[in-house]
Amino acid sequence: MSNIAPKSGALHLRLHRDHLYIEAAVFDAHMPQVRSVALVRESDDLLILPIVTAEAGGFLVKQVNARGDRAIHAADFFRLNSIDETQDIHVEAWPRALIAGFVAQDLFANT
Repeated sequence: MSNIAPKSGALHLRLHRDHLYIEAAVFDAHMPQVRSVALVRESDDLLILPIVTAEAGGFLVKQVNARGDRAIHAADFFRLNSIDETQDIHVEAWPRALIAGFVAQDLFANT
């Protein structure tokens, strides 16, 4: 993961090769024990919502290294929303208590 510092309380996420990467400390602080998420496009924003039970479906959250960083593989979702899989996109997202997840504002603004 990158060492780029988030601005004004934002969380740093990375979108690369159809995966959304989230640092372990960030993920554990806001969505402990979450094993799958729903990704929802709302206008130009990306909502990352925890799913309570695995039976409900969603995108699996996988641990990708010894630090515990997570990756969400969502090739179809990003392709359907015109995100170029060859780009390395750094995203700022904010936790939102109302949805118990994250909001990445304007991710889809340039698609």
